Amino acid sequence: MNQTIESAIGLIAGMNGGIAAVLVSQPLDTVKVKIQTFPELYHSATRCFIDTLFKEGLFRGLYAGTLPALIASAAENAVTFAILPPCQNIVAYMFGISDTKTLNLLQYGLAGFFTGIGSASVLCPTELVKCRAQAFNEMILLDHKKALPTGPAGITKHILKTEGLRGLYRGFLPTLARETFGMGVFFGSYEFFRDLMTPSGSAKEDLGHLATAVAGGLSGMAIWTSIFPFDVVKSRMQIGHLSPNSPSYHSTNFLHVLRLIYQTEGFRALYTGLAPTLLRTVPACAALFVAVEWTRKIGHRLTDKES
Repeated sequence: MNQTIESAIGLIAGMNGGIAAVLVSQPLDTVKVKIQTFPELYHSATRCFIDTLFKEGLFRGLYAGTLPALIASAAENAVTFAILPPCQNIVAYMFGISDTKTLNLLQYGLAGFFTGIGSASVLCPTELVKCRAQAFNEMILLDHKKALPTGPAGITKHILKTEGLRGLYRGFLPTLARETFGMGVFFGSYEFFRDLMTPSGSAKEDLGHLATAVAGGLSGMAIWTSIFPFDVVKSRMQIGHLSPNSPSYHSTNFLHVLRLIYQTEGFRALYTGLAPTLLRTVPACAALFVAVEWTRKIGHRLTDKES
């Protein structure tokens, strides 16, 4: 199939998958961000979930930051799945392989690594706005400035006014590290689980929605378990510097913040919020890949008919 058409199908598939993932998983993502950034306020994911639900409500609390999350997820996954085919072609060329369908798991992972570069560039600003929207009430509670803006547009304007364009890319290095390494694990493990569930003599492209959902959910657990410390550092760099109780997080140095968290809070702090993340990632990644594969099949049928 023409490379441009394949990338266009991937772009639409990724967009649909990203939207599906956010709608399924946003409440637990909010819990993850809050307990990562404000461990002094929340000692468990359950307490954070209950407090947020009853004090702030479902939509203003647990679904806070949904609009930037939808934009971020749709944009990130659109870019990821659009550039995945050319990245697979690059890897195939590097290893002298004629058909990308014959790539092994490590080669699929390497293609995923390359896609992470593109997705990080798109994701960092939108995820920054999402995280600050999710942590709005905690910043007020910790006696931060009373005139903080609300809503994606207001938060974006405030960041540009007070921190400049560079402020939108606060936490870019941990985002880049998370996305490149994480996408390698993500796509490599997804193909592994698909291979595992494909009956002998069948093609993995013919797997049903349930098998695709299981493979997606397991690959989501694999990625987040492996990259979670990067995500904690990113959240602290993007939000923690706004808290008067954590002045040291004003640093924009990734390694400095990583070392600071380890020295002051211990190794466990680098996995704060992992439980709600794993609970979130199974349905999110299941929804993502079901939507992606479904859209791909429709796209391929339509283009095959036209050709």
